Amino acid sequence: MGYLSRHWPTIVVALDRRYRSQAQPSGMIEALLGAGHDPSVVDPATCTHNLSDAGWLGGADLVVARGRTHAVLCVLAWAERLGIPTINRRAAVVAVQDKAAMGLALAGHGIPIPPTYLGAPRLLALDIPPAHYPLILKPVMGDNGRGLRLVHDPGELSRLPWSEPMALAQPYLPGDGFDLKLYGIGDQVWAVRKPAPRLEGLLPADRGVASAGPVPVSDELRRLALGCAGVFGLELYGVDCLPTSTGHVVIEVNDFPNYTGVPGADQHLADHLARRARERRAA
Repeated sequence: MGYLSRHWPTIVVALDRRYRSQAQPSGMIEALLGAGHDPSVVDPATCTHNLSDAGWLGGADLVVARGRTHAVLCVLAWAERLGIPTINRRAAVVAVQDKAAMGLALAGHGIPIPPTYLGAPRLLALDIPPAHYPLILKPVMGDNGRGLRLVHDPGELSRLPWSEPMALAQPYLPGDGFDLKLYGIGDQVWAVRKPAPRLEGLLPADRGVASAGPVPVSDELRRLALGCAGVFGLELYGVDCLPTSTGHVVIEVNDFPNYTGVPGADQHLADHLARRARERRAA
């Protein structure tokens, strides 16, 4: 992967450096190359650009972003100002960064979520009903499962060292050590059963060699995935959910995940991007 090439490529991939070695967008880029496309990959944090000169984007038919850094978001804003289609759109990426705002949006659109509390941990310890313990405590701006803590009672919550002024708290829903992840590419939806993240404060049961694997997509799961995508305007997305006695609840929504466990994910992504670029070229 390198900087933008001089021939003004059809597809530009704006990449946060921490995703360079991950399955995506590497697999998607390889599939595009294999199909004869010539995407250019740029880490905007390693480049300088004159904000008055958008020539480096002028010939692009599509900009796809993998990352949420300010630099990546600026590339999306720049492309959108020029009328270049972006995946995902800047507003959609920003909409799922703040987990508190995400929960408000989901609940406001009738998407089922667990009971969710926002506040300083010491105040949450006073207000959350005992019946909701144990709790999962989350950073408001966290991603990739970072910073999750399992808290067993109000005393532990009140003493918990927490580096941020606010936290999100949800009841811990015990399961079999696996989560259900819904993945979407446009109107295509896949469901994958994957190992739950290891939580600090919880010793998971021995699952042996656990791996992610696809499961059938029911009508309920498809509606749930497309509903979440519609709330935020996402085109490439993942939805973490858990089963309950009344149906699945949504734990989190993410933009452009790794699509772990989705058969043929690299090619599905490449096909979707190539189709969107062709639409732009034909418009």
